[in-house]
Amino acid sequence: MIQLRLRHPNGDIGPFEVVESLTISQVKEVTFSQWPTEGPLSKENPTSASELRILCAGKFLENGKQLKDYRKEMGDPDAGAVVTMHVLVRPAAAGKAAAKDADDAAKQKSGCGCVIC
Repeated sequence: MIQLRLRHPNGDIGPFEVVESLTISQVKEVTFSQWPTEGPLSKENPTSASELRILCAGKFLENGKQLKDYRKEMGDPDAGAVVTMHVLVRPAAAGKAAAKDADDAAKQKSGCGCVIC
């Protein structure tokens, strides 16, 4: 068992106790269920657990992996130690829509598509 605290730019969630055999998807579900409905974190409420992105040691964690797969990144915590990770809320379509808008803007700025050698 480890104590997990998730840090968001608007505040912290936890710590809460989890087993290391949980997948990152399951950790997201637990985090979603613990998300505060009042206070600064309520301003950025996720609509589902799939909108959450969890980072540890600067890396986005993969949904299919278990917490124990990230022991090295967590600093090999002792029993009862509090592990702090970062959590971000990113709507599922935000990445694709933003990339499409950037591509459209680039096409409009560039004029024609001619290449002169």
